[in-house]
Amino acid sequence: MPRRSLLEARYDRLEVKTRPPFDAETAHKTELDRDRTIREPVPYKADLLGSADLQLSQTEVEHFKREGFLVKRGLVPASEEFKAIVDYVWETVPEGVMSREDPTSWVDEPHERWPIGAAARIGVLQHSAWKMRSPHRYGREESLLKVTANHPRVRAVVKQFLGERLERAERVRGVYVVLPKSPSVEGRLGPHVDHSAAQLSAMVLIDEIPPRTGGFTVWPGSHARLHRYWTSCQGAHFNQRIKNEFDEEFKAILRDIVPVEFVGEAGDVVFWHPRLIHSAGVNYSAELNASLIRYAIPCDFQKPGYTFYDDDDLGPGSKHQWWVDTRHFREDPAPTSTNMWDDWSI
Repeated sequence: MPRRSLLEARYDRLEVKTRPPFDAETAHKTELDRDRTIREPVPYKADLLGSADLQLSQTEVEHFKREGFLVKRGLVPASEEFKAIVDYVWETVPEGVMSREDPTSWVDEPHERWPIGAAARIGVLQHSAWKMRSPHRYGREESLLKVTANHPRVRAVVKQFLGERLERAERVRGVYVVLPKSPSVEGRLGPHVDHSAAQLSAMVLIDEIPPRTGGFTVWPGSHARLHRYWTSCQGAHFNQRIKNEFDEEFKAILRDIVPVEFVGEAGDVVFWHPRLIHSAGVNYSAELNASLIRYAIPCDFQKPGYTFYDDDDLGPGSKHQWWVDTRHFREDPAPTSTNMWDDWSI
């Protein structure tokens, strides 16, 4: 039986529980009450909005504006290149932390074996989530860029969102890995909004992601509800004067909206609005006796032509280098009830 069919069958029999929230490490994290619960995500399987057609339909545009995301199935046909990226990840794993041939080592608290100093060099492994990135190496490789942010099919879609003057990307954020969690550890989503200046983001799937194996998870429509809480439309600076209002709206969104977990194949791409609440999914595959690892690469995009500047507190700058292709700019207006899409081509 194929892996997906096996996992989906087991997923249907697995008890579904709500999980208490987890405070994400962002500048905009809200002080969520520990007794609150986050609704269980549902796998995204819609066929209508999964077209690999390069031309955005009006239905897709309306869906993106309303829900804050769009899926393009099979957008990047690069199977061998994706396999090489998975190999590259395993070549980067520090010796003695975990073995590619031994799935039990993936769930046996590998973060406790992460070497001192490895976080700055190859990224943080926090429980089951590893962001394989570093300021000056991981994320800048041409092998990653050519099948993600700079792939011509990805760029063709982004240009329809942002315009033809799209510049080539200098880096992606890196390879984001989600390991299977231990069955003895409670799984928690980490809903948050990125604290980076950006206009459009994309998550490129590098390998198969069946349901409940750590798929990228979003809260549809949350981008529109949170638009007014920043000091500008694309900047990372949060409006501290209305932080309490933001916290209440954030918690209301978690109560109101069922999150969506993206499942799919290598080469599928999820485009999303940076104000959308999102999280790495929880990887339950070890509980299904079919341990898998989730591999994905997030990218960021922005229209050129403005007076850009670096921000040392919120990046890019000496403290943050994960999204150097998007920056704050002087002409960025304050959000209003009507200007969310003013700087877009859709």
